[in-house]
Amino acid sequence: MPKQYKVNACLAFVLAALFYLFWQISKHQPALSQVNAFAEDPYDAVGSFGTQLAVFTALLSVVRAFRPYQPNKVLDSQKVHLVRAEYITCLSVAVTLAADIVAMIRYPSVWMGFPAGQILAALVVGMALLTALIGWLIHYATRESRLPSAHHRWTRAIGISLVGVLILVLYPENVPQSVPGELLTVVVGATLFIASVWAWGMAISPSLETHGEDFIDDLVSMYRWLKAHTGHFSVLLTPFEKTLGSSFLRPLVNWLNPRRHTWNGILLFGIFIGVLLALAEAIGEGGLGPHQIGRFAVLATVFAVLEGSGVVLGYAFLAKPLGLFRHDSDDKISRNVLFRRDEQ
Repeated sequence: MPKQYKVNACLAFVLAALFYLFWQISKHQPALSQVNAFAEDPYDAVGSFGTQLAVFTALLSVVRAFRPYQPNKVLDSQKVHLVRAEYITCLSVAVTLAADIVAMIRYPSVWMGFPAGQILAALVVGMALLTALIGWLIHYATRESRLPSAHHRWTRAIGISLVGVLILVLYPENVPQSVPGELLTVVVGATLFIASVWAWGMAISPSLETHGEDFIDDLVSMYRWLKAHTGHFSVLLTPFEKTLGSSFLRPLVNWLNPRRHTWNGILLFGIFIGVLLALAEAIGEGGLGPHQIGRFAVLATVFAVLEGSGVVLGYAFLAKPLGLFRHDSDDKISRNVLFRRDEQ
């Protein structure tokens, strides 16, 4: 992959890392949390999914920028998917910051007139300027390879954004006060976020119809590189390969393979992340004692449903633009390439 694409991937990763820190500090730092106008849903839901998507696409960019490719075999589609992941990292941050600004405009009394509120506003402005700068650097570095975008894509992106802003401005404050209302509010926030990111992503970086390598190919390439460069220690990977290819696990691996079954593994991944987030939430609130198991079970169920819904929704919108997994009912590549030994 060309050097500039690697630099851009690193910039996107730095942006995602700083954005994650900004989001965590604004929520959990005592002084800032008191003046945080976007700490409640649907604004908080936008921030939660925005942080996750920004980190994921930034990591995806780094993997695709630095993974080994065959000499002179980097296709235009692979470059487009890499650049699009970098753009979506920037857009995830930008859309979240836009929702934060809407919340701050809607509830000025929460933060205006407080020193911590001024700090929070400065952090929001600083993140916005950094996002614009990195987005411009990515755009400038890849301007010669960009495809023209149809006018209706820009119109769609602007229209979806305006509808989203209107909903965030007018969203009833009493809806999240009930459990069903809170669940609905989170889904609304996630939907507005993902739809906006998708619309702007497709306007800035139009789809390329040719198919390149997908995320499984990325992981296989990195695995084979690791195995080829660990010398005698590569023998430690043999049990992993044998276990993964065993007759006992093969049906499960095939069932989870997103190339063969689109939604199985994705849904389980979302549920798993939801349970992890619930566990982190429970630990952050004072631990997980025996008397709190029932509460944690309810919390984990809610988080699993919401996170699973968000992951499925995000995958439905962004899997194809990001080139995550191609459909291959036979999937000979991931079965055969992973365990080739001719490169050792």
